[in-house]
Amino acid sequence: MTRKALLLGATGLVGRDCLESLLACDDYEQVTVLTRRPLSVEHPKLDVHLVEFDNIEACQDRFQVDDVFCCLGTTMKKAGSRQAFRHVDHDLVVLAGNMARRAGVQRFLVVSAVNSNARSPFFYSRVKGQMERALMKLDLPLLAIVQPSLLRGEREDKRPAEDWGNIFNRVIEPLTRWTDAHWLPVDSRKVADAMVGMALMGPDTGLYRLRYRDILVFAGKFHEKVTKAA
Repeated sequence: MTRKALLLGATGLVGRDCLESLLACDDYEQVTVLTRRPLSVEHPKLDVHLVEFDNIEACQDRFQVDDVFCCLGTTMKKAGSRQAFRHVDHDLVVLAGNMARRAGVQRFLVVSAVNSNARSPFFYSRVKGQMERALMKLDLPLLAIVQPSLLRGEREDKRPAEDWGNIFNRVIEPLTRWTDAHWLPVDSRKVADAMVGMALMGPDTGLYRLRYRDILVFAGKFHEKVTKAA
């Protein structure tokens, strides 16, 4: 049975890869994208709508899908202030969750962070944790919170701290690859594939957190599925 998906945040690092994964998968007959900027991608099953996210509630009818993939997120540098950062990484994400619930969406999958903690003294971690907590209160049929650590991939915006972290982790990763070290860096492609793999081959209900090892498992399942279908 084919499905319909809605993707938010398609121009970001994970969002771009998630869009490619969704378009490559025969299980989805339609992929709707709400975006502030035009996409360079064209595909017969791709339905793109330009939208100002402050007015996203006007797009409630676009949430009539099976699965919502939420890859919304920004940086403090881009946002310009703590308030603006929280608006994107918390307020808009939770609003999307509310709209998904109203539309009867079965699966809501969202990118968060491995260090999310609603009571953290660190602003970034605290916002991510509060976002997760707010989504959990919505009682969505299935809520999958993907919690990667440092992301590998080609970003439009350079993040020196993340770049240095990835260099350091490349050095020590061979020593820790057989552990469950959730802080290990992971390719953005694997995170995207894991989200789609979780939607297609995971359970239909419940609350789940996917960290490093879980991401690798579901990314592998998705890759195997697509390879067999090719």
